[in-house]
Amino acid sequence: MIAGHLEPESLTRVRHEIECVDRSIVLLLAARLDAAQRAIRLRAARKGRVTDPDQERRVLLRSHKWAHELGLPQKLVDNLFRSLLEEGKTRFQLSESPPESPVVTVLLAAPAGAARALGRETQLQLVPVPTSR
Repeated sequence: MIAGHLEPESLTRVRHEIECVDRSIVLLLAARLDAAQRAIRLRAARKGRVTDPDQERRVLLRSHKWAHELGLPQKLVDNLFRSLLEEGKTRFQLSESPPESPVVTVLLAAPAGAARALGRETQLQLVPVPTSR
């Protein structure tokens, strides 16, 4: 490659990028569901109930705000978060005792311009990921 000259983008490279993003999405979904399970267990132990409609509204409003800030379809984001909320409750009702979760390192990298839109920089976080059952 010539200095200052970028290689043309290839379909293979873009597909690899999509695969990496998809893997990150799955890891983050696992971490999100694990955290939701812990929250539901704490709430159920303290308040005797699995659901918290006020918290669910806050989660949905927050996700709508982020969707708007990033120019994402609100319906897509809304469907995702509603599914996550329902899956958390379903898993809680079906589980007896959750397995220990290993910790993996996930680099959260926002799409170009997204960090500026959200007012945040990319950051390294430890994310618990449930073991496969």
